[in-house]
Amino acid sequence: MSTEELGSMSPPDECDKRIGAGLPFGRIVSSIASLLLGFALLVMGNGLLGTLVALRMVHANFPSATIGFVQAAYYTGFMLGAWRGSAIIARVGHHRAFAVFAALAAASALGYAVTSQAAVWMALRFLTGFSLVGIFAVMESWLNGVAPNAFRGRVFSVYSITTYLCVGAGQFLIGVANSNGFELFSLVAALFALSLVPASLARVSVADIDERPEPAGPLEAPPKTKLKALPTLWRDAPLALWGCFASGLLNSTFYALYPVYMRGAGYAVEEVSSFMGLALIAALLPQWPLAHLSDRFDRKRVICAIASALTLASATLFVFHGAAFVQPVAYLYVSLIFTIYGVSVAHANDWIAPRQRVAVSAGLLLTFALGGSIGPIAASFVMGRVGPAGIYLFALFVTASLAALAWRSIGARRNAASQ
Repeated sequence: MSTEELGSMSPPDECDKRIGAGLPFGRIVSSIASLLLGFALLVMGNGLLGTLVALRMVHANFPSATIGFVQAAYYTGFMLGAWRGSAIIARVGHHRAFAVFAALAAASALGYAVTSQAAVWMALRFLTGFSLVGIFAVMESWLNGVAPNAFRGRVFSVYSITTYLCVGAGQFLIGVANSNGFELFSLVAALFALSLVPASLARVSVADIDERPEPAGPLEAPPKTKLKALPTLWRDAPLALWGCFASGLLNSTFYALYPVYMRGAGYAVEEVSSFMGLALIAALLPQWPLAHLSDRFDRKRVICAIASALTLASATLFVFHGAAFVQPVAYLYVSLIFTIYGVSVAHANDWIAPRQRVAVSAGLLLTFALGGSIGPIAASFVMGRVGPAGIYLFALFVTASLAALAWRSIGARRNAASQ
């Protein structure tokens, strides 16, 4: 039996017997509001930091390949954090783990103002990536722990909306000070530090939501189980892993190289800031409707539709990138690339038991980070060969591959059902 046929089987009944399964959607969201506020401040700072680092390297005339390697170091740290960082969550719990990772991120943000050497910035981007993936693992393992199948896509869309709204808002902070000075790095560190306040004050536990005592013992089996979770997911939900990997390729390329693409195309710093901010805010628009569709219909079909639309948009932008009429297509492209990860994670979590939440969240983030570490490097080489518009040619190959895999998975399920 192929992996696609196994992926087409029905999720285990155990997945429906999860904490919070009988709670209304509004109560689930309100219970994590304080944690989401802390997360919002942190990703606002991270959104500002990613674009700021890219602009500073363009200003310093770093080659595209160097910029790609420096930005890819963020996702290399992401990979290590996804592999080892969940041990901290299992050992000290979600709240204190959030504090540890946010403090590390704040310290690393101040290091950028000290020197502009590429090797040092690679190390700082690595530390930032390690810290941020820890935060994401805290958030995602908790959200998927409290969300039943019927609400998971929508609960995760609230998380995604918070992410892109605040990352988009962070882009507009570039204009509050000179991007070539130290002030913006200090602002990033302040936002990272402030995120600790609401997150530390939040009362988020199983007992708070479900009015039942938390289970005794560790949150998760030892952290090495995250690697064991990946073969299981590959067997039961291979499209989820491919979706997370493709999302890493596309998201990292956008954050790391889109400012480089725009500067190479002749846009001013203010125009780069404005587009990045508006594009990320535009990414809010499809989050809820696509999440709602993924809760009502086969998530594989939703992934296939998203990837197909992105393939068409990427081809259009690559061929007509200089035309004025493509700007709405560019906003559509950006808004859709940020929907892949949420639907893929929801698809994966339909198949796992509650005790696997932290390990699977870390495993999916590891897969995402693997794509993220490859994306800027691969896309920068394509851009070096065909020019700035090569960013869209790279996206075309990624999205077409994902669409083909999704279509194949749907076909395998249809064949399995007919037998």
